[in-house]
Amino acid sequence: MDYRSARDLPSFVEISRQISALRILRHLAPAGKKPDVRALRKQLDHMADTVDAFYALLGPRNWIFHESISLDFAAELVATTTDPAEAEAKLIAYYNDHERLALLTAGLRRLPAMRRRLDLVGKATTDYFAGRYYACVHVLLSVMDGFVNEFETVRRGLHARQAEELKAWDSVVGHHMGLANAHRTFTKGRSATDEEPVYELYRNGIVHGSLLNYDNIVVATKAWNRLMAVADWARSREKEQQPAPEKPTLRGLFSTLAQNQRVRQAVEEFEPFDLSPCDDEFATHPASVASEAFLGAWSRRNFGAMAPLITAELHRKQGKAAPREVRLAYEHHPLSAFRIERISVTAAAVCTVRIEITGAEGKSRRVGLRWIREDESGDPVPVPFDGGTWRLYTWDPARFVRVEDGDAHGIG
Repeated sequence: MDYRSARDLPSFVEISRQISALRILRHLAPAGKKPDVRALRKQLDHMADTVDAFYALLGPRNWIFHESISLDFAAELVATTTDPAEAEAKLIAYYNDHERLALLTAGLRRLPAMRRRLDLVGKATTDYFAGRYYACVHVLLSVMDGFVNEFETVRRGLHARQAEELKAWDSVVGHHMGLANAHRTFTKGRSATDEEPVYELYRNGIVHGSLLNYDNIVVATKAWNRLMAVADWARSREKEQQPAPEKPTLRGLFSTLAQNQRVRQAVEEFEPFDLSPCDDEFATHPASVASEAFLGAWSRRNFGAMAPLITAELHRKQGKAAPREVRLAYEHHPLSAFRIERISVTAAAVCTVRIEITGAEGKSRRVGLRWIREDESGDPVPVPFDGGTWRLYTWDPARFVRVEDGDAHGIG
């Protein structure tokens, strides 16, 4: 289970077999409806080539291609540079974006043991964008250790795992230059005190206090990258232990590939835009309507009406106690007035609504409500696909977005 190439993944092998079978049966399709087998093969090869090229370029620096990384971004990265240092800088910039990191971390909610740690992930996010890289690193290391310890019945954290235990079945992180390979530096013993700058995620040396100069964006971003890879490893373990699914049918294969293509096209073609009160669409945009409802309920202290407008993660975690959690977060922050000033739709499933709020003491300030268009499971659904509802992602008032510079801050 040590994949030398993305082409060795079981799912890739099976889809490749299906495409080969389709080539043979193509002549049976009605005229005008013959599938473009060559295009399907080209798309599949593009995926595998991109993953392999990414690992060839950045694998030696212990960067891991996880399933949340945009394939289009990775393809452009490997096509435009052969310099690992330049590629690393571009990858760091990819993570160092508020909206993108919010989408990357949104997928963590599907893992129960990770959901319990999302508050810490939020704190690490705040530290990361504030430049407190040392704090971000320590928090994410604790999240990874605790998650892995809880994930399986064998109670051992990530730091206590051998590299062989982190081989991931049917996952891009299971590449021979992926998670298991990077884990060797993660657990490497560093007992001697060292004040020289380090740019690897040396968990043992950092946690045990022997490596003193790790406070930089490279190590912090590698911690985010490792967190995503560990989540993929966990999902692969779950998938491996499930009964073998039925082999995909040709119809199912086309449906899946077509849907993925439509989603990618929607994301690629999306153009960010802003709406202000002078725009006709301002008052009717779903995020504006949801913000109006949320703020109105807040001003009336109707916590039960606020809860359904909040991300599905809250309801999976708290169930019927969700309104109580909202009350605990908001009861000491009365709202006497509000005004919606601008809607900034920055991605096909992400927007920030800029508002001016006034507390009971009469003090006003501007903050941002970050909304994500998600389905009932909490997975992002880009416009224009059905099944998506705008829900408030950063719903705790202590983590509202400061619209001037993007840092999080409370409302007092």
